[in-house]
Amino acid sequence: MPKTVLAAGVLNQTPLDWSGNLQRINDLIQQALQERVSILCLPELCLTGYGCEDQFLSPYTREKAWDSLLQVLPHTQNIMVWLGLPFYFEGKLYNVAACIAHGKLVALVPKQHLANDGVHYEPRWFSPWPADKRTHISTSLGNIPIGDYRIQANGIHIGVEICQDAWEGKRRPAHSLAKRGVSVICSPTASHFAIGKSKIRKELAISGSQIIGGAYVFANVLGNESGRTIFDGDAYIVQNGTLIAESSRFSFQDSQMIVAAVELKAWEESSEDIIRADMPQLDANPAYKLFDKSSWELSEHIKEEEFARAVSLALWDYLRKSKSYGWVISLSGGADSSAISSLCYLAISLAMKELSWKGVQEKFAYIPWVRDVITEKEFFARILTTAYQGTENSSDNTRKSAMALADCIGSTHYDWNIDVLVKEYRAIIEKAIGRSLTWEQDDVTLQNVQARLRSPSVWMLANINNALLLATSNRSEASVGYATMDGDTSGSISPIAGIDKSFIRQWLIWLEKVGLEGDLRVVGLAHVNQLEPSAELRPLSSKQVDEEDLMPYPILNAIERWAFYDKKSPKECLKMLKAEYGSRFTEEQLLAFCQRFFRLWARNQWKRERYAPGFHVDDYSLDPKTWLRFPILSAGLEKDIIN
Repeated sequence: MPKTVLAAGVLNQTPLDWSGNLQRINDLIQQALQERVSILCLPELCLTGYGCEDQFLSPYTREKAWDSLLQVLPHTQNIMVWLGLPFYFEGKLYNVAACIAHGKLVALVPKQHLANDGVHYEPRWFSPWPADKRTHISTSLGNIPIGDYRIQANGIHIGVEICQDAWEGKRRPAHSLAKRGVSVICSPTASHFAIGKSKIRKELAISGSQIIGGAYVFANVLGNESGRTIFDGDAYIVQNGTLIAESSRFSFQDSQMIVAAVELKAWEESSEDIIRADMPQLDANPAYKLFDKSSWELSEHIKEEEFARAVSLALWDYLRKSKSYGWVISLSGGADSSAISSLCYLAISLAMKELSWKGVQEKFAYIPWVRDVITEKEFFARILTTAYQGTENSSDNTRKSAMALADCIGSTHYDWNIDVLVKEYRAIIEKAIGRSLTWEQDDVTLQNVQARLRSPSVWMLANINNALLLATSNRSEASVGYATMDGDTSGSISPIAGIDKSFIRQWLIWLEKVGLEGDLRVVGLAHVNQLEPSAELRPLSSKQVDEEDLMPYPILNAIERWAFYDKKSPKECLKMLKAEYGSRFTEEQLLAFCQRFFRLWARNQWKRERYAPGFHVDDYSLDPKTWLRFPILSAGLEKDIIN
């Protein structure tokens, strides 16, 4: 039998961007036609964007999606395309994959299993479609099949699994499709990034092809689509368990496509679950690119590489999709703000490497000053602004650390002192309450006023530049509320809120000494990597250290994970803590750490409710809006340890 050309296309879409989403889809279809593709699989809900949230409940959204579908039809002569959209049927909304071939809508195949964990709340908007249910619906295009169908074209049987469908083990539709007989499964997907998760997706694609004894075409979303979630943009074509084509993850392009020519089993069968479609049998192009895995995917530092590339792409997309003119960071010289500044630098560096300097200028053509920028160095200085805001409690070490990093990455850097503001506010309150503030009696007050007074001036810089202010809190601090509300939590987006402090410190050392693919390094991090993390809000003579204020970060992170990922009780956490750290700390110390964690966790939920949106990068998150809900008022959990 002649070879059939399969393709998977990934798209960097934006929710409700009707014209933009449609243009990117049509461009990819045109590219597929040039490559003589027979079957093209595009991502889940790509017509609307996956992250439309409650806008899915609006009739307007599904009406616009249908209108977009109609506009795609004329572009699909001589090709079969699978793409996703919301579709209303019998009083319920379904997440469907539309099969289009030769300019006609062939069928709508709905998703059978809905994602309802982590960042996913699909049952809020959609209903699951029952397996084996098949019917028709009257539309402006005529009577269209909707349901659990197979599509037959040129003797090939094609089935569908939509994202979560493939994660259902023995319940995944691939098993039913294998019994009924298919040659290929198309899998339109919107599976968010988490460190290490792509391996699971790849395994699901491989096992899907083995289940049916045929080909599996997997296409995911790309980039920071709607704010919090990042998508890898991974695509796979697998045949009989062998991976034959794979995309490059975290691309800065609007789209990517992988193509492979495969021999598929032909079927001669008529059945009530089969819909016939016209699809031309095109000769394969012998020049298809061979499978070529990105070198960094084989790195022994894959976690560091993934984190760097995912957050860099997220920052890039957030900047251009919000139509902002740059980033502003209060660069303290410490680990968190240094990590975020470095990630902004990586975002532009990676984009320039992939898109070229001209391509970067085209992406930011909406910024008035871009056309006046001559050099890449000048662009870095305009797009990224950092500011060191010292007090009498700031050390020369952190000032030098901030300056060294700013010089290295080429940001426009400011250095000023806010002591005069601190003293004025202190004087106002002392006069009002009739006494002096002292470190012995007013420790938290005197620390917080410094952190809060850094916020107005850096916000002014962001406003002046029409830029995004980036908050600098990490997940470890969020878990125990070790952050000043309206201080270091100020910002439009919080890039590292989804990752722990221990990893940030490890990652900074890697970025200084090894770097992306062993090449793209930030040597200006040498100073910060020599410093002990400190808020520098108490007098320098006190030698303030974060881990002395709290507990060792590895212990904090361990308790956090056991309690809120593994769902262990406080008493179980203490037991596990003793088993793992009993040789290094006394039982009294471990009990104090555990009680302190749960006391601080419970009393600081209100802070987590107010944090700027953060990127999801790990396999769990503390974000109460999209992952982990906890009562703002509670009796706490620290007492449960000894009861």
